[in-house]
Amino acid sequence: MKTYKYETHLHTSQASACASASGDEYIEKYIQAGYAGIIVTDHFFQGNTCVPNHEQETWENRVNQYCSGYEKALQKAKEINIANKTVGTDDEFKVFFGIEQNFRGDEYLIYGLDKNWLLAHPEIETMTHKELFRAVNSQKALMIQAHPFRMRDYIQALHIHLRDVHGLEVYNLGNKPGENELAEQLAKLHNLPVTAGSDIHHVQNIFTPDGKVNVSGVEFETPLKDIFDFVERIKFGQGKVIR
Repeated sequence: MKTYKYETHLHTSQASACASASGDEYIEKYIQAGYAGIIVTDHFFQGNTCVPNHEQETWENRVNQYCSGYEKALQKAKEINIANKTVGTDDEFKVFFGIEQNFRGDEYLIYGLDKNWLLAHPEIETMTHKELFRAVNSQKALMIQAHPFRMRDYIQALHIHLRDVHGLEVYNLGNKPGENELAEQLAKLHNLPVTAGSDIHHVQNIFTPDGKVNVSGVEFETPLKDIFDFVERIKFGQGKVIR
């Protein structure tokens, strides 16, 4: 049976300081890898962003730059879908918008807010974790704690949130196996929705040197209609983690 795989955690060089790939560079490679779509989740302004700060640029210009990696990916996907005559079919390659926000080293993937919402809500930059969760809820969006047990030199402490969060990313390709296992155990213990993703920053990492697919994500039996379709399916525990 044919299934539909989606990358849920992806960074572009337009907004994430740690990424080397432009948004449009990912599309053909993910199609070659057998994926049905990607969700661009660049680091937002409290994270490892390359977007100028508020003293250097207006809010509108900052949001425009932040969304430009997603927009380049979306445009490239449209061109390929037209060329391949897949527009409106189950084989249409989809590109969706997401956000990764940072609080004291712990990070959250947000699905369901868009560019217009960001332009209208500059206060998001200084929202607390609880305030952001309330804002996400008000839009019927989704907030997932990314790689909750990741231990790195730049992370001073682990902060696990089980109240003001909808679910956990239980498999992150950039994590060590034990870190993913702890996240999965916690999600099961508290019956939380789960996601998985590659946390990819470099297009060359989609395949191993010997040509094997090397990305993660979530797999569904039917194609996603839009980002809110993804949100609802995750909230209801649908989708298979790609390891």
